[in-house]
Formats: sequence, C-alpha cells, structure tokens
Amino acid sequence: MTFVSFDPSSGRVLAHHACLSDGSLEQQLCLAHQAAQQWQQESPAERAALLYRLASALSAQRERLARELCLETGTLLADCLREVERCAEECAYFAANGQAMLPSARSQVSQRPLGLMLALTAGPAPLWQCFRLLVPALMAGNGMLLKPAEHLSRFIGLLERLLAAAEVPEGLVLPLRISKEQVAGLVADPRIGGLAYSGEHKGGAAMAALAGEHLKPLILELAEASLQLILDDAELEPAVESVLNSCFRYRSSWRQSEGGVLITPGLAEPFLEQLTARLATLRPGRPDDSEAELGPLAKSGQREWLERQLREAERRGGRIRCGGYLPDEDGWFYPPTLIEGSEPAMTLFPAWPAGPVSGVLRVLDDNAMLALCRQLSPDGVASIWTRDLARGERLARALPFDLCRINPDPYQQRHWPPRSEPAQRRALKDFCRAKTVLVSA
Repeated sequence: MTFVSFDPSSGRVLAHHACLSDGSLEQQLCLAHQAAQQWQQESPAERAALLYRLASALSAQRERLARELCLETGTLLADCLREVERCAEECAYFAANGQAMLPSARSQVSQRPLGLMLALTAGPAPLWQCFRLLVPALMAGNGMLLKPAEHLSRFIGLLERLLAAAEVPEGLVLPLRISKEQVAGLVADPRIGGLAYSGEHKGGAAMAALAGEHLKPLILELAEASLQLILDDAELEPAVESVLNSCFRYRSSWRQSEGGVLITPGLAEPFLEQLTARLATLRPGRPDDSEAELGPLAKSGQREWLERQLREAERRGGRIRCGGYLPDEDGWFYPPTLIEGSEPAMTLFPAWPAGPVSGVLRVLDDNAMLALCRQLSPDGVASIWTRDLARGERLARALPFDLCRINPDPYQQRHWPPRSEPAQRRALKDFCRAKTVLVSA
C-alpha cells in the first residue's frame, strides 16, 4: 500500500510514502512499548518538562508548521497559524496544571497510566486533533502511536521533526503510516493498553466495535452537527454573519460542515438575499494566500461527491441560490453554495456534505424546528437567533442538543480549532485506570 499526498490547490502530487511493513511495524511497536513502560516511571515534573519543550518547539516553528499544514490540508494559513498556537497553549496548560489533576502518591485510590495507546485522527485541524489527545496522554504517563488520516502522509514527517525538536524520548510517540488491517492488528495486540479516535461518526463506530471486541478502553471525540435556528423576530445581520463564518469561511475544506440552517418564513427571504450577496464577495485562493477567504477542499473526489449530493437535492426540488457547479480550474476548489427548500431532502438535511455549502430549510414555526431536531443525535450544537430571549430559552430547553446558544457572538467560533476552556479539555483520568490500595490494620 502507498500513501499519496496532494496539494489541494492544484491537484499536484506532493509525495508518495510506503506503508510500514509488518516487520517494521513490529519493531516500532516493541520500541514504543518499552518507551511507554519507562515513561510511566517518570515523575509528573519530568512529564511537565517534556510538555513545556513541546510548547516551545511549536511556538518556535509556528510559521513553518502552519505553511506545511495548509499546503497539504487546504486549510487557510490564518487558521493553520491559530491551530499551531492552540497546540502550544494545550501543552502549556497541562504542563502547568497536570500534576494537580492527579491524586497524591499516598492516596488509597490512584490513577495509573493505560500504558501504550493507539490514537487515530481524521478530520479538521490534524495537528490539533493529535495534540488534544497526545498532551493529556503524556501527562498521565502514557506512550502513544499516532495514525493520522490517510491523505496526510506528509504530516507524519512534520510530526516526527517536531517531536525530535522537543527531545521527546525515542519511541514514546510514534506517528505511523499503516493500513486499516494493521490498525485492527494493533488493537488486538496486548501491548496496546488503550485507544483513542477523533473524527467522523462512521470511523468512530468502527473503532468502537474493535475496542469492544478486545475489551480495550476507548476515548471517542466525534464530529458534532451544528445548526443555526433563525426565528422570524431575529436580528438579521449577526445571524447572516454567523452562518457566513461557520459554514463558509472556516472548516469548509473537511468532512464535517456546519451547513444546517432552519428558518421561519417571516425572515427567510431577506436572510437568503443578504447571505447570497455576501457569498458573492468571498475571495477564493490558495490557502497560503493571506487574502484568500476560501480554500480548496481537502481530498480528491470530494468535489464530485458534493456535486452529486447537490444534483440529487435539486432533483427533489431544492433551489440553488448561488454556486453549485464544478469550476473549470486546477485543484479541488468549489464555489460557495447556498441551497434552499421547504422539505428536508431539498436541502440535504440532516447530512450536509462537506465543503463551502449551506442548506437553508424553511420551517413553519418553533414546533416544526423542534420536531426536525429531535431526529438528530444529542451531541450537537444549536445557535438560536431571536429578540425574544424567553422564547429562545424555551426552545433551547426543549432541543435534544448538549449545547444551545441564544444569540451568540457570531465571531466566537471564527477560528478553528476553537479556544480550549478548562471544562472542554480531556480529563487526565480518561487516560488512566483507577487503582485502589487498601491496607488492613
């Protein structure tokens, strides 16, 4: 098997990388297992020192790392710069606070590391997804094997150079180019003490099945649906700006797109007209162009898949207000696209395709919105737009989602990844086993 890295802006092949042979993978696994066992014996202070070195390496190489990321992922340079900053912040946070999160050595109940973990990541901000799992895992005393998404083969080299710059002990963190069959073999291996997955629901379900088969602890971070619910008494400008930011300017090159808008009839036409006008001003360009507002899609074939979904929605009665065509140019660009309708299938509800697209579904009232939302899983986010705060709160409390925001700042999710708050970070105990010692008199 060969991994191929592309430049999404041109479709040009950047590099070919061979998959690890089974023999090489076994050598890497032995090295990592030994390093993880040694790392468990290190004090929290030594673990924190490593995280501070990682933070320093990220900050020192910020520009270079961001440019390498945007070249392979198609994500805008400004977002890649912020992604590197987020990773450095995560390292510094756990270095400063990690020791206090662990029980004292004399406690009857202590948290012991899982050992060597296998982490798979697939989704937006690949560096952030790796570090969001890697940093607390290291602070808890674990080693880690990292498998990024298959189309990010050059990203493996970026990680290796970064880890070397931070003087991470040899074998403690190993990025791998391995096949799905090799992943299944690693999950079954008794030297792997825990699993982690960050990405789409389909991949998470497959990982959960493997973990259950071998009774391995699993940490899941799955992509969340994000809906914009616009009521007829909403203030128009911030609602338009929120949809523009979340659906088009950021995160649009990857699988998970925040494309869903439910809107009541009174405001539907003015909203669509204003959003259409704003979309016409978005400037596409190479992700390393500082003036570009819209980069290419991340993966080959993604445009064609998006095109097929939109044609099917049109066949069912959806109306494309702007975009919705395959551009005749190099690379994997797609124009910002707005499709609207009065039935879910007309707007691709609830499975919005990846890319710079938003489906606007006209609904009769709050109750109709609620009925549609109850079809979705609770691990999502809803932004409700209304001048009547009591009405917004009633709707929010009835919705199934874990997080509901009423009239949020349209710029608060402007950058991806979002800023980490303490409550949103992974707990160190997620990367540990509880051990109890009872001493009889």
